Amino acid sequence: MNKLWLPALVFFLSACSFTPKPYISDVYQKYKVSDLKVPERPHVLKLETEFTRNGKPLPAVRPELTQAVNQALNETKVAVSVPQSESTLKIYANNIVNMKNAIESGIGTGVTFGLAGNTVRDDYTFICSYSRGNQELSKAEFDHAIVSNIGARAAPIGLIPQKNLQQAFFTVTKDVVVNCLGDLQKKGFLLP
Repeated sequence: MNKLWLPALVFFLSACSFTPKPYISDVYQKYKVSDLKVPERPHVLKLETEFTRNGKPLPAVRPELTQAVNQALNETKVAVSVPQSESTLKIYANNIVNMKNAIESGIGTGVTFGLAGNTVRDDYTFICSYSRGNQELSKAEFDHAIVSNIGARAAPIGLIPQKNLQQAFFTVTKDVVVNCLGDLQKKGFLLP
């Protein structure tokens, strides 16, 4: 009897480890990179980032957020991160997760070995602030989301497939950075 439970447990746990298939929506994208006005030389900004989940700091994710923001800044050619700068760009990201729903749907997918499949939505709220010295000149909030299918589930209609969760997070962050820069330029900041 004891020999039977171990293979059953391994089989059950392996069924629970489905790779999510992430998607994003372009409805959150106010601006495209091509909408931004690019200076001859990028503006220099000190970059500060913070990542939280349901408002609780997650320092382990902060380097990934910082890397994603830096990559987005470099792609726009509007600004670059330089630690000793008078101007500061702060990006705060909060991943809003309903843990109870996530656990319940994960169990349902695992118990049916993926046949029931489910869709999980990770909502994000980003706050982007721009300051010069100690004076905050602009602060804006941007929402975004990553929708992931787990198990046997049809692709969501109208959403853009992503290679993996990391790419989805980078794309979401880039959209937010471009939105932030677009709004800043509209207010007269970071222009050529």
